[in-house]
Amino acid sequence: MFPLLFRAVLVVGLLTAIYIALAAYMRWDKRRSLEEAHDSGAAPGLSREDFVSKGLAAYERSWEKRALYGVFLLPLVVGMIVGTIAWFA
Repeated sequence: MFPLLFRAVLVVGLLTAIYIALAAYMRWDKRRSLEEAHDSGAAPGLSREDFVSKGLAAYERSWEKRALYGVFLLPLVVGMIVGTIAWFA
């Protein structure tokens, strides 16, 4: 029982590290693209900081941000499918 629990904790820790790295990268990339958009004249009435903060606030509510939860869900679903196949095989 202990080795199974250890492996489960290890996998969850690895998936959490992947999630944090992907979330940080996606936020950095979004910030960079917003700054480039502002520099090219996308928002003439807003300061750069306001434009970027509004864009990042919209990103936090976007489907792209929610799609990152797939880092946890996809391995769980695959594990359940493989477990079910192994159970009935």
